[in-house]
Amino acid sequence: MRTCSQLGKLSLGGARFAARWFVMSLVVTLLVTSSARAEDRDTAVVGKITFLNRKAVDAYQHLEFETAVRLLNEALDLSERSGLTMHPIRARTFVTLGIVTLGGMKQRDQAVKYFRKALQIQPEVRLSSGLANPEIQAAFDEAIATLGSGSSDELPPEKALVHTPVQVAQGGQAVPITVMPDKDLGASTIVLRYRAGNAATFTDVPMQKNGMGAYEGAIPASATSADQVVYFIEARRADGSVIVKRGTAADPIVVNVLASAPVAAAPTAPTSPAAAPDMAGRFYISILGGTGVGYARGTGEVTRNAVTSPGLVWTRAAQLAPEVGYFVTSRLSLGVQARLQLVSGATDYHVPMPVGDECGSDHVCSPFKGAFAALLKASWRLADPSSDVQPYVAFSAGGGYIRHVTDVTAPPTCGSTGTQACKDTVAGGAVLFGPAVGLQYKLADFAALVAELNALVGAPNFTVNADLNIGVAFQL
Repeated sequence: MRTCSQLGKLSLGGARFAARWFVMSLVVTLLVTSSARAEDRDTAVVGKITFLNRKAVDAYQHLEFETAVRLLNEALDLSERSGLTMHPIRARTFVTLGIVTLGGMKQRDQAVKYFRKALQIQPEVRLSSGLANPEIQAAFDEAIATLGSGSSDELPPEKALVHTPVQVAQGGQAVPITVMPDKDLGASTIVLRYRAGNAATFTDVPMQKNGMGAYEGAIPASATSADQVVYFIEARRADGSVIVKRGTAADPIVVNVLASAPVAAAPTAPTSPAAAPDMAGRFYISILGGTGVGYARGTGEVTRNAVTSPGLVWTRAAQLAPEVGYFVTSRLSLGVQARLQLVSGATDYHVPMPVGDECGSDHVCSPFKGAFAALLKASWRLADPSSDVQPYVAFSAGGGYIRHVTDVTAPPTCGSTGTQACKDTVAGGAVLFGPAVGLQYKLADFAALVAELNALVGAPNFTVNADLNIGVAFQL
């Protein structure tokens, strides 16, 4: 008879056996279910690849060779992403790609390589019925014959596309990618393919060749918002087919994205005027106007009598001084300035004892109403070019005349009645030269107010003249 203790031990052992049996049953069920799901997924992918192959064959038969190549490359990418790199459907895709490459593109060597890749996956694979011709069959036979020769059709990816994988990047910033293809690779384009961590598909970016022969591209900043971004690089032929890759869609290069560091607020600095643009190489134009005084001596131009009291006299009325020039540097400018003088106050002169037609039939001589001079001018600004206030010094030299109005020693034979005292003009020049000082106040980057005081010495008709001019200047 069994005791209660023995019965308890038997009950405990039975419970343990039942628990183990239940766990084992659950594991087996999960494995079977997972395997069935994987098989269902693979079956769906194989069906899609088969469909792409059929569409490619149809395009090939309608002489749409580039479309056929594109569809077959899409099928190869899909098989790679799905982990079906050694599946018979991938071998069949390579066979079809070899047929299109030779039959449509007339690239026999490349077709042999595709056939060889198919045979490496599935040695018993054969040409698709109805698509082979003697030329394609011969290329396929060559692939079979050379399959075990040990020859390599391609450089290893790391030599064909020399590239240092990017492993870490800063969030919110573009990720530059550089690759150096082998000089004999024969690629038509190099394509960077990237996918952000939260994206479902890869985006293609054609890379650009630089002066050193390397190809450059970048993963945009918009793709670095997640924790990771992945990429790989493809070298492609002109027909879009892939020669070699660094990384794949199924096994891409992973870039870990660091969180963007917060930007520290810069300490507040005293507000300072914005720097003025560099004036070197720019043209300018200024329009000034004013009046002046000067020392005059000599004889009157109309009355031809001596000046009664040589001395400091007003030039009467005003002058305009337009200028056009060029900034050699931000401080030094060279220009051409005109002096257009308006003269007033001189009186008509009635010749007391005319000879012939002296001064016309009425024997009345009219005084000069103006004067003109042209000067070359060099100016040097004394302040920093960024300053709003610009004092400057200048020197001018050129030719022309400055006229002064003064009393002359003559009988009172002037004026409308011929009984007034005479006032005549005295000209200084024709060589003029002298210094100037001025001040500019910037209104905008292209405009300024100008005040200028300049002195001019005339010879051989001596004069010393000072003008005060005010106006505006514009930088072009």
